[in-house]
Amino acid sequence: MKIGFDLISDLYLSPSDPFSWEGKATSLYCLIAGNVSYDLRTIGNTLKHLSKFYQGVFYTTGSLEFQEATDIPNRIYELSLLCKRVGNVVLLQQQVVIIDGIAILGCNGWSGNTAPTDGATEGKIEVGRHDDLVYLKTSIEKLQKHNDVTKILLMTNSVPSKELYFGEVPKIVKYRPELALTHMLDLDSEAKISHWAYGTYEKSVDTNINGVHYITNPSFDKNPYWAKRIEVEV
Repeated sequence: MKIGFDLISDLYLSPSDPFSWEGKATSLYCLIAGNVSYDLRTIGNTLKHLSKFYQGVFYTTGSLEFQEATDIPNRIYELSLLCKRVGNVVLLQQQVVIIDGIAILGCNGWSGNTAPTDGATEGKIEVGRHDDLVYLKTSIEKLQKHNDVTKILLMTNSVPSKELYFGEVPKIVKYRPELALTHMLDLDSEAKISHWAYGTYEKSVDTNINGVHYITNPSFDKNPYWAKRIEVEV
């Protein structure tokens, strides 16, 4: 059996930007790998709109969501309230969603993505990075022993490793190899991690490296812009 997910990311919407997903859904579920908007109302309206076309929408934050925030935990709390009001939208922060044997883990990651230009300080970003790394580590380790989980789909806004920029690391990105999220693959003793969706990188990626399928589908004002369908076999 194959389960389909529509991947989108990096919409970079302003309050005045039109956005319609009418007729574009190709799966029951939608993955959003961050960078929807800096504006909370716009984020809420976009998530509510997308929820009309999917049975479930799974969303992780990007650095854009924190551009006008001075406190990362408080902004995460505000975003979690937005998602709860919609109902079938889940903010993938410190929680795991399991669908038909597929565990979906998501977080910002704060490693290899573009840091906010204002708002959160580097010290607070370090705290957010630490929290996300601990969440990934703990969740991956627990899922190795979870008998009902056969596959793990990871989603981060951060680019998982420098190599996945394919030689095009932006100058603004201060990439620290020791914090590459792909180190988490060392914890996957049962080889359950099959797919890794990510945002931030401006080009589309669909490649398999050492048994893990890496996918991006950034918008960055592409017109027309369509979902990228991911199929996970269980």
